[in-house]
Amino acid sequence: MPKVIASFQVKDWEQWKSAYVAHDEARERAEIKTVYYGHELEDQNKVHVLMDVPNVDTLQAFMQHPDNQKVIAEAGHIQESTTMVICSD
Repeated sequence: MPKVIASFQVKDWEQWKSAYVAHDEARERAEIKTVYYGHELEDQNKVHVLMDVPNVDTLQAFMQHPDNQKVIAEAGHIQESTTMVICSD
């Protein structure tokens, strides 16, 4: 399984974390496993997430699904700040 490192800004760490945890089941159904999530020590609104994904297409489809787009927006994820690095297994 490839690893994906996603980095992005959020409006509020606690709000984002609560929404992310509440959405665990949807990620599990898509076979997206969170290995780590957290924020930088000096900027709690700069978030990094490490995930195991079956393939990149699965993650892209998940992120583009309208229901998930709504959750992402409501969580305070600033989407234009997102960078993703795809790593080998």
